[in-house]
Amino acid sequence: MERWREFKEKLKNDKKIKLLLLAFIAGLALLVFTGGGEKKNASSAVDLYEVRSAVEAALEKRVTALLSSVDGVGRVKVLVTVERLEAFSYAQDVSSGGASDRTENDYVIVEVNGEKTGLTLSVASPEVRGVAVSCEGGGSARVRQEVSNLVCAALGVNASRVYVSKLN
Repeated sequence: MERWREFKEKLKNDKKIKLLLLAFIAGLALLVFTGGGEKKNASSAVDLYEVRSAVEAALEKRVTALLSSVDGVGRVKVLVTVERLEAFSYAQDVSSGGASDRTENDYVIVEVNGEKTGLTLSVASPEVRGVAVSCEGGGSARVRQEVSNLVCAALGVNASRVYVSKLN
């Protein structure tokens, strides 16, 4: 109990310990979001929901800003839903076991600035499930088509995943 009090006191006064604790929490968050954790629990599901919501909100903000600059659109509201978050692909070293015909996959580890991490081959952007746009100019077929084309190009989605309507 005494050690806990000492730790709390150090945490209040020492910035290094605060940074260390923050780095530890950030590392745990990276494990959860990159799929490094073995077991999924309720708290990680809540964290993923919050991350998904933050990604959707960021995309909505960017698309709203983009569409607001288009002639004839006027006021605009955007809703984006995301199918999946970023997906990471890591390099693996594949070795065969010889006579036993057993293969073993080990991740390739690299050291960057003194920190060991897996060698990332690619990062896939979040996959957008659908986009709904409501704008003042949505009554015009020309504006609807322009908005749809712009959203498709900006987010890399098919036109069937974009719906544009008139804002009341």
